[in-house]
Amino acid sequence: MNLVEYFSKFPELKSLYEHVKQEYQTKNPVHHNWTHAQRDLGKAIMLGEEEEANMKIVIAGILLHDIGRLYPRNGGEHYLKGAEVAPFYLRDAGFTEKEIEAVVHCVRTNGPRGVEEPETLEAKICYDVDFSCSAGHIGVARAFHHFMGEAHMGVREMVEFPKERIVPPRQLCTDAGKRFADENLKKAGRFWEALEKEFAEEERMIRKIIADYRGD
Repeated sequence: MNLVEYFSKFPELKSLYEHVKQEYQTKNPVHHNWTHAQRDLGKAIMLGEEEEANMKIVIAGILLHDIGRLYPRNGGEHYLKGAEVAPFYLRDAGFTEKEIEAVVHCVRTNGPRGVEEPETLEAKICYDVDFSCSAGHIGVARAFHHFMGEAHMGVREMVEFPKERIVPPRQLCTDAGKRFADENLKKAGRFWEALEKEFAEEERMIRKIIADYRGD
């Protein structure tokens, strides 16, 4: 089913979608923006349908998985803030309390660094979708966009950044997720290894000529 068909089946989803869209477009973050949310949503529908998940929960979970990034967190993780504010959006859209609980679990397990392990199929789908953002050459490009655009890092900082924060060693949860992203996650991992090696080699080469050189 496409998104419009899901809106016809679950009017609450259309209401939630429009509210979340307005929030993203108003606050307009650099990387974790509305396009990012839409891209994850498309992947979630593909994987969720393949796994025969409760798509109302999957779609709502993905729409809200990064909502915490739109709020000041005072150093806290975005998924904690997201779990705090998600019920407001869901109740406003007409979700039941049981549905809200299921969606909030998806937010709190926001992969790959959530505060809870994903227990439900729907949370596992959301986890795998977010995990797959690091996959392949596109995932590498988007990692640079995020860390340079939002965190204002240079190349050295990207090279020195813990790679388990970019391509985490944890495993994908679902068979659909593994088929979709597993090989591309390995591809991204090989890129980061090659970049680190090349950066170090360049720095050693320049230091033979300029002793105090430090790559940026």
